Amino acid sequence: MVHKLRYWCICQTLENTYTKLNNYNNLNGGSSRVESQSNPQWQYQYRSDPGRVRELNEDACLCNPELGLWVVADGMGGHSCGEVASALAIESIERSIASGIGLADAVQQAHLDILAAADNGNGADGMGTTVVALQDFGEGYRIAWVGDSRAYVWDGATGRLSRVTQDHSLVERLLSSGLISAEEAKSHPQRHLITQCLGSKELERVKVDEVTLEWQPEQVMLLCSDGLTEELADNDMLTIFSAQTDLEKSADRLLRMALNKGGQDNISIILVKSPKDRPSGLAGAFYGLKVWFRKILKK
Repeated sequence: MVHKLRYWCICQTLENTYTKLNNYNNLNGGSSRVESQSNPQWQYQYRSDPGRVRELNEDACLCNPELGLWVVADGMGGHSCGEVASALAIESIERSIASGIGLADAVQQAHLDILAAADNGNGADGMGTTVVALQDFGEGYRIAWVGDSRAYVWDGATGRLSRVTQDHSLVERLLSSGLISAEEAKSHPQRHLITQCLGSKELERVKVDEVTLEWQPEQVMLLCSDGLTEELADNDMLTIFSAQTDLEKSADRLLRMALNKGGQDNISIILVKSPKDRPSGLAGAFYGLKVWFRKILKK
């Protein structure tokens, strides 16, 4: 088992881990990062913030609409450079998907790449990361994960928010076995104890869980690190999604509420709107123009 104890650390990294910032963002600084959709074929939003307590953001996120791929990785390891592990994970997954490897195998390869990097002196022994990834394949999508980063789906047609993933954690095992209640799980003293992560030297291979679902109109996928779910209950998120349909405002409100409730950990959020809601024709052209103007105004 891996205890999620994060501390600020300074360490050696691979230079190319940080060079592809046009496709993904490795977040090692103390400032909040924001990204709006840059591809009019996809509507998505991304937010990441170190929170109120930690100086370093060990989360890393990937938004690559050309590959239909979005990833949140939550680095861990204390003095063992979790931010390096999370950056290596998203880079490895992106590279594998681009070469035609399946999502679950891509996540498994990321585990091996992190282990190899540590052995070669890039980062440090003991560094690790959780991960949750979304891959589009046309009519449907895959979600793959390791650890306690989560995926949710908001269905605007029914007004339901459903959790797609199950944490790889001690508390999740106790909850599934009926040994503790959902209410007890929220405050369990070992709720931060996860049972596996990418980069764990105890595991030759990790167990990558994966689900395949169909896109539906009015759906929004949420990928997040546990910095969000530690602060917000599912009902809090449901309230935000129910209040309005604007993706940008939803992302802002999720982050703001998590910070207002304490922001004890790094907080990362990716929202991806169902491709069945893509604007087309004149509406699509107008939408693309609006995206372009937003990017110009932010420069």
